[in-house]
Amino acid sequence: MKEYIGILGGGQLAKMLCESAKKIGYKTIVLDCDKDACGGKVATKHYADNYLDEKILKKICDESKVITYEFENIPVETIEYIEKNGNIPQGKRPIYISKNRIREKSEMKKLGIRIAEFVEVENKSHLIKGVRKLGCPLILKTCEEGYDGKGQWKINSIEDIDLIQLEEREYILEKKIDFQKEVSCMVIRGINGEIVTFPIGENIHKNGILNMTIVPARIDKELEEEIKYISKKIVEELNFYGPLGIEFFIKDNEIYFNEMAPRPHNSVHYTMDACNESQFDLHLNSLLGKSLEEPKLLKKVVMLNILGEDKEKVEKIKIDENIKIYLYGKSIWKTGRKMGHINFLGDNLEELIEKAKSF
Repeated sequence: MKEYIGILGGGQLAKMLCESAKKIGYKTIVLDCDKDACGGKVATKHYADNYLDEKILKKICDESKVITYEFENIPVETIEYIEKNGNIPQGKRPIYISKNRIREKSEMKKLGIRIAEFVEVENKSHLIKGVRKLGCPLILKTCEEGYDGKGQWKINSIEDIDLIQLEEREYILEKKIDFQKEVSCMVIRGINGEIVTFPIGENIHKNGILNMTIVPARIDKELEEEIKYISKKIVEELNFYGPLGIEFFIKDNEIYFNEMAPRPHNSVHYTMDACNESQFDLHLNSLLGKSLEEPKLLKKVVMLNILGEDKEKVEKIKIDENIKIYLYGKSIWKTGRKMGHINFLGDNLEELIEKAKSF
């Protein structure tokens, strides 16, 4: 019997997947070339090897009942090898689409989902034409690998172009949406076809990095149901399996797709304490073919990210039954780096928000 779950990537999401796997009786294998990867520290086995090493990939395929991934920058060749030699129900398509912002937005356009206007940019000439076509304000983003506000530039006038140094890579230029709220929805589709969604979270960012997620989101029921409907439509019509974390903007009661990730999502860490099952539990259950039930919110919650600059605050915080703290075990605390998170639980949402703000 294959008793392992294989995980490509060894960050904090892998760590929490490993902990969920242990609860349901599975051992874990993490593949991450970083010997200090926090996911590798809790996995049963950690292969600190290259993602393209076929000997290692064969071992993982031979030992794992199912294989998944915890971040998008896995080489396509790695997924293709596993598709031929192992069991990776998500396959390469969710990564192929979601890791590239042009492909991602183009797919949403095909599905008739509202998005910001955009144009492709490969050089300064394209950028100038795009700015003139779309009109300011705009946001220029790298098509791949940007996260937490990295690889993004605000363009408020044509003169701002002079401050941007383009590399030889693909970019997307988007019309800036003056949204009132950003929300996220985790939708999970099992290999047996069942689709469930977690409660909608309301996201607050600071310096381009997610600061806190408020659950339930402060939106009306009609908007909530529409967001869930759109999320289910995306995962079903794109024929994705497993988890899909989707971010949306809300402007004047209209919903705009922002981006998605086929893995556990930072904004859904609240589920570890506030729901009857966590996003990590359902991620694994969906790929193992277990029956899925719509998750329930047991308590109101505010999830707060802990960054490298918060080390002294963390050491002073008092933990109780309604304050749960998770540290990821990363060795180096540095400014802007996600080191953990705190879940503040209770019945009064505004009080929880103030607790998180006062951290």
